[in-house]
Amino acid sequence: MRVLSSRIAALDARRLDAVLAVVILIELEGETWLDHGISNSHRFLTAGVAVLFAASIAHRRRWPAGALVFCSMVAVIQALLGGDLSASDGVLLVPVVLAYSVGSWLDLRRGLVAMVLGVSLFGGFVLLADPNLNSFGEIAADVLFACLLFVGPWFVGRLVRERSHRAVAFGELAVRAAAEHHERERAAIAQERVRIGSELQDIIAHSVSAMVIQAGGARRLLRSDPERARDSILTVEQTGREALADLRRLLGMLRKDDDPRALAPQPGLDQLTTLLDSVRDRGLECELLSEGEPIDLTPGIDLVGYRVIEAALASAAHHRCARAVVSIRYRHGWLEFEIRGHGSIPDLDADLRGMSERVALYSGSLETLPEGGDGFALQARLPLGAAVAA
Repeated sequence: MRVLSSRIAALDARRLDAVLAVVILIELEGETWLDHGISNSHRFLTAGVAVLFAASIAHRRRWPAGALVFCSMVAVIQALLGGDLSASDGVLLVPVVLAYSVGSWLDLRRGLVAMVLGVSLFGGFVLLADPNLNSFGEIAADVLFACLLFVGPWFVGRLVRERSHRAVAFGELAVRAAAEHHERERAAIAQERVRIGSELQDIIAHSVSAMVIQAGGARRLLRSDPERARDSILTVEQTGREALADLRRLLGMLRKDDDPRALAPQPGLDQLTTLLDSVRDRGLECELLSEGEPIDLTPGIDLVGYRVIEAALASAAHHRCARAVVSIRYRHGWLEFEIRGHGSIPDLDADLRGMSERVALYSGSLETLPEGGDGFALQARLPLGAAVAA
């Protein structure tokens, strides 16, 4: 039923009206030519008038008031000329459809004018079609029938019109309410970002001040107490990292309003678990292995290591590899990454060309390793001259 309803709704409404007019015309013509009560002299007149009478249905969308008045006028004229259109039961369907159209598509004033004219003319047709009226009661009954024939469908059309207008009004109201809600949300977010930016500025300023103080203290302790100077330098490094992270959040908030990742710092090896989870969601089974004692890495090396692993796993997932193993080895003065997987990657060197340039900036190396069978392997080595022991 839904499929049938959707197909009917997709059809051209004017074509449907034309089809309805043809169906009514066939019914009128059939009864006209098959009714033996119509004289031959009036049969041709009735058959010709039936074409004009039914044709008003086809034009009801363009001229709803005109179609209603026209069909009523045709009915009266043919009755005056001796036609017998009333012999067909389908003659009542046309004014019903047209009265509904007037109520549904015209405003109240124009609709009432069309209804008064239509009822008056069609009422005359009803009276002319029944020559055996002998009493006022019979005449009143026929006039009342003509009125109900028009008023009932017109009232239904008015209800449909009001309901349609109400639905459109509610739809527009919902759109405006959603737009206002979205605008209030944007204003609230903008206000909150201003507040966050002010707080981050204070935090960064405090961090920079602390770094200056710690660096000055370390300079004075370099000769007298090198161990305390080293602790002060480590504190300066940690505070600097935190300040850089806060500064990156601040800049990201100003630079990318719609990207939530802009508020987050650059990733590092401590986020590999999240990376592997996202890759598993793409169908690649991953395992993470670590050898040696982890050490604190400079932000640059930490980021490069993450990007190398990210690019290798992304390439493996893209080529629908089944499994991958990521190994991180902390060596003396070096950090090694090794990624091995089941499944071939034909253009692995091309996929990692950008990563090779990143690794080379830190005096490291990135190379693919020979892997027997259907698999891939690559290894990256980064010097840890800038790293700080934990």
